[in-house]
Amino acid sequence: MRPNNNTLFIASSLALASAALIFVARQHLGHILINEKHILTSAEFGAISGWAFKGTAAALVLVSFVLDWVGIKRVMLIACLCQILGIFGFVATSDATVMLVSMTLAGFGWGLIEVAINPLCAVQYPENKTERLSLLHAWWPGGLILGGLVCKYVLDMLSVPWQAYMLIMIIPVLTYGFLIINRDFPASERAEAGISNKEMLKTAITPGFLLLLFCMSLTASAELGPNQWLEIVFREYANASGTMILVYGSAIMFVLRFFMGPIREVLNPIGIVSISCVLTAIGLYGMSSAASTQNIFLIYGAATIFYLGVCYIWPTMYAIAAELFPRGGGLTIGLIGAVGMLGVSIWIPRIGMLGDTYGLTGAFKIVSILPVIVFLIFSIWWIKMKNTGGYNAINLVKEMQESQTS
Repeated sequence: MRPNNNTLFIASSLALASAALIFVARQHLGHILINEKHILTSAEFGAISGWAFKGTAAALVLVSFVLDWVGIKRVMLIACLCQILGIFGFVATSDATVMLVSMTLAGFGWGLIEVAINPLCAVQYPENKTERLSLLHAWWPGGLILGGLVCKYVLDMLSVPWQAYMLIMIIPVLTYGFLIINRDFPASERAEAGISNKEMLKTAITPGFLLLLFCMSLTASAELGPNQWLEIVFREYANASGTMILVYGSAIMFVLRFFMGPIREVLNPIGIVSISCVLTAIGLYGMSSAASTQNIFLIYGAATIFYLGVCYIWPTMYAIAAELFPRGGGLTIGLIGAVGMLGVSIWIPRIGMLGDTYGLTGAFKIVSILPVIVFLIFSIWWIKMKNTGGYNAINLVKEMQESQTS
């Protein structure tokens, strides 16, 4: 019997929130370590942040294929260990290389979390994957909100040593590890349906899925790439808190991801991504322009549009992989995350390099082109689907049960 325990969903949500907390702590520490403590240069900080995402991408690529062999529970426990070691390694020294390796390890832990929790959610809620994945991924912005508020209004005000910003984030890591250690976990949807490894690999190289991977690399970069530079950009150009802009935007995302159901009734996932990309491009370009004006109302107005845009993209891309390419199992879902993280790992340092030439606000304008490309691709896909029967989600478990009774 498949375990049906809300504790697993809660633990998955907390695990994702822990990754967000480490992300926001690192983002907030950028200004402190570069401009106040002079421990890192901008290039070193960009490399550390970029390698954190490379670690995430590596975990998604390497472990997604063997998820069913290793087991979802073991993967989550290893993720917990990686995050613990990464946090302690980051604060143990001021050496940039050690900090880079430590954040790469923590990023690897984040990747393992993504490898585990998305197939786990898909198999627990096969009838409403899009809504439940959106609800699960509400805890990414949830973690950003909590982490940003703690950094800005608790740790900053207490003038704690910089190491405390990262060390405090170990609490949720230990908590989700405790929640899962004695729990039973289900097998993945692919394993339950008896899909072979050969069929899984074949699904991962279909043209439609490869196109989805390309689009994911662009949408993920447009969301998380600029987010890692917010504190530096808005401190430099507008004397505003980039961390609080991140908290504000995360609050928008956190609330709206609980309301995916009504939106899903009006639009299919392809349409949701298409419209979201338009808002993302407008918002990111607007934030870049508003930063130069130093007008806080314009800045937050543009940020509102940007976060409305990125709100549903990430979980919806996972849902498209789970609903249209379910025979790929954990591999296709994992590759979506892997390619997204790899794209982010490339664009975070590239934003810094572009900033040296065009200024960081100019770099943001260049990045705003990425969602426009995805909009064009998804609009064509959307029109094609409408002309060929619409969006049809595949439920492997239901198909298996129907074949057994027929």
